[in-house]
Amino acid sequence: MWKGKEKAKTSDSDPEFLDLNPTITYRHLQSHALGVKDPLRVIALCDSDAFYAGCEMVRLGVDPEQPLVVSQWDSIIAVNYPSRKFGITRMDKVKDAQKRCPNLMVVHVATYKEGNAEPGYWEDPNTKTHKVVRPWLVLEADTDVQL
Repeated sequence: MWKGKEKAKTSDSDPEFLDLNPTITYRHLQSHALGVKDPLRVIALCDSDAFYAGCEMVRLGVDPEQPLVVSQWDSIIAVNYPSRKFGITRMDKVKDAQKRCPNLMVVHVATYKEGNAEPGYWEDPNTKTHKVVRPWLVLEADTDVQL
């Protein structure tokens, strides 16, 4: 832990930093029991934007070739692959994306409507009466999977 303006420790002899420059041995290559300290362990991050748009397509029963984006108020936060063919990207404005793709389907993220206990999908959510629900909360509530 760093405190104040203290410089970061990078000593190879400090046990806290030993795994930053691991020595890989023949045993690591032959081992089938990879643990959290294994120097060959890899963590990957996958594209979750297209996934979120894909989940909305499944929820709505939309044709896989239909360009679809998920918006949060006026900004696009998830773009499916057919929409990308029109040059639509995350954080584009909805009106700009609709100019590039007239048949674009826009789905607003789930929101809590003032006074309701459960999130929902509304025709025209308003920032004054609706609050945004984080997608992982909706996924966690709708499945047995704990994120």
